[in-house]
Amino acid sequence: MRRTLSLMALLSSCAPVVPGTSGADDEAAPDVGGGDGADGSDGSDGSDGADGSDGADGSDGADGTDGTELTYDCDALPDFNQGDDVIEHARGYHGLAMMDDGSLLGWDMRDALVSATYDGGQSVWLPGLSSVEQIARHPDGHLFYASSAEGAVYRVETTGARTMVGSGFYDAYGVTLGPDGTLYIADGNVWRLDPTTGEKTLLVEAPPDYRWWAHATGLNLDSTVLYISTVGNGQLLQVPLDADLNPTADPELLVSLPGGWQDAVGVDACGNLYIPDYYRSTLFRVKPDGTYREIVNRSEWGYGHGVVWGRGLGGWREDAIYMPQPYNDAKVREVVIGVPDGATVRTWNGVAVGL
Repeated sequence: MRRTLSLMALLSSCAPVVPGTSGADDEAAPDVGGGDGADGSDGSDGSDGADGSDGADGSDGADGTDGTELTYDCDALPDFNQGDDVIEHARGYHGLAMMDDGSLLGWDMRDALVSATYDGGQSVWLPGLSSVEQIARHPDGHLFYASSAEGAVYRVETTGARTMVGSGFYDAYGVTLGPDGTLYIADGNVWRLDPTTGEKTLLVEAPPDYRWWAHATGLNLDSTVLYISTVGNGQLLQVPLDADLNPTADPELLVSLPGGWQDAVGVDACGNLYIPDYYRSTLFRVKPDGTYREIVNRSEWGYGHGVVWGRGLGGWREDAIYMPQPYNDAKVREVVIGVPDGATVRTWNGVAVGL
């Protein structure tokens, strides 16, 4: 089944398109002890559609920027990235956010959130910030970010006004916005935080022997699985969720990846996961069945910590992910993967949620 996605149409309607479904993926799982090749040859080829979702024909190569149509095929995604570059003037540490005005926000590793346009513009957007880890953008434009220095989570309005919405976290890092408006915070454990009331609920607790601890989270396309990237032995975990987003079982191992310091979880519109690993200085694409491959060349200085998609605005590509580079003067890496963000098709209890 062919599918064409126009991001500008989605933004105007605020109703993401729900993909169709097809049969189960029949690709065999790889030897998870492999995956060593920098050219992405080891591990699985990651080419089949995730969750049985039908994709779109990507033959026309549209990049989905500024209203152009992006087409893609979940059953024939490229084995390796289609472009890998550095945006020299943009800044980011562990998190980034794409804004409605076509700019990219990231922390400069000093004291400010910095705004960058794709064509070279840069300005200080919000000064006076001692630490900013991951960032989550709400559909209405405001942001949430974790401060590891304070063990706190903040809300930032589009005006720059800040409010602390949660505290008492241990080295808070991962921030994911759930479809019900609550936040998933990873600080070794995984918490659900209500940013309106400040109420915290412990969802997943790290094991007593700390063989792993939670570092970041992400949701699958129908909001029935919470993915957890870890620090430890390379375990990428999944937790089944009920209709109210509560865990129905303990964390299960999805796959053991080479490395062991997984800094983010991104999910594309085909249901594939994107996991950057610090120890490997690489980016893994992982299918929901656990098969995987490396899709960037390894480079310690060029390692990208976070994962955020362009939105087809201001030149930021809808089919590319942007990764902050704390070991490269906080510059930003652009990796063209040929498929947009899972936010464009995500649902919760069968209803499109747009995040």
